[in-house]
Amino acid sequence: MPGAREGGVAAWIDRAVLLVGILTAAAAIAFLGRVGEYYLLPLWERPDAPLHRALKPSGSIGHTLGIVGASLIVGGVIMYSSRKRVRALQGRGPMRTWLNVHIYLCLTGPLLVSFHTALKLHGFGVYSYWSMMIVAGSGILGRWLYQQFPRTIRGKEMSLAEIREEQAFVRELLERAHTHAPAALAAADAFAERSVARLRAAHGLLTLPWLFLDDVARPFRLAALRRRVRRLGRLPRAEVRAVITLVHEQITIARRLAFLGLFRRLFLYWHVMHLIFFVAMLVLLVLHVGSGVLFGAAMAGT
Repeated sequence: MPGAREGGVAAWIDRAVLLVGILTAAAAIAFLGRVGEYYLLPLWERPDAPLHRALKPSGSIGHTLGIVGASLIVGGVIMYSSRKRVRALQGRGPMRTWLNVHIYLCLTGPLLVSFHTALKLHGFGVYSYWSMMIVAGSGILGRWLYQQFPRTIRGKEMSLAEIREEQAFVRELLERAHTHAPAALAAADAFAERSVARLRAAHGLLTLPWLFLDDVARPFRLAALRRRVRRLGRLPRAEVRAVITLVHEQITIARRLAFLGLFRRLFLYWHVMHLIFFVAMLVLLVLHVGSGVLFGAAMAGT
């Protein structure tokens, strides 16, 4: 019962993060709609613009955006890192939910910092900014890699035996669903085998773009399979939808088994690089802020 309640809260938070993310994107677009002309002005014309006093990096709005953006990034990193390392927080909700909040904060932060810079980068701010953008961009790749590891509802990575057990369970569900439609089951099996075989043809790092493209193309191929299964088995729409869901899960599990070693190596390399650029960004951020405090706005690139 507590686990179900916790799962319900996590699902609510996931939906809330998605909603807030959409609202944040809408607010950013609206903000650019009102003040975007300022950012398009050449640097030498900006001091004469009416919005310059507010939007320049040291202005009332620009400076506030920088503080809030940097705080969101640092807060998002501390929150997610604490969930993994602080004993009192371990087991408090699925890691997926903590990761979603972390990603929202660490994508919104760079957006606000970009507005803060007003595309005028000097001094330590240049290196700190681009380190931040690399960290944010690599975070999107890291989120995709994280999804490739099967996990329990508590966020714990499943063992190879648990993955195989889940695969057998899904296979059993498929066989039950198709006792009266063997042709449809054969079509589903062939689809799953082709999906993994196509990916096995690539080698090493070349597999990565193919895996990504497979994720993009899979919904379209599943839609075609849905139409074929419905024709072969003459099944009701609701049952076909349930079967396609099972096929999708079967393919996902088969792909995870086939490329589990590759994903683990890539995730390890990604984690090291992500950490290096984050530390560089943090050090350069401290130097950037320190130069502004000690030597004034000019040295800080404002």
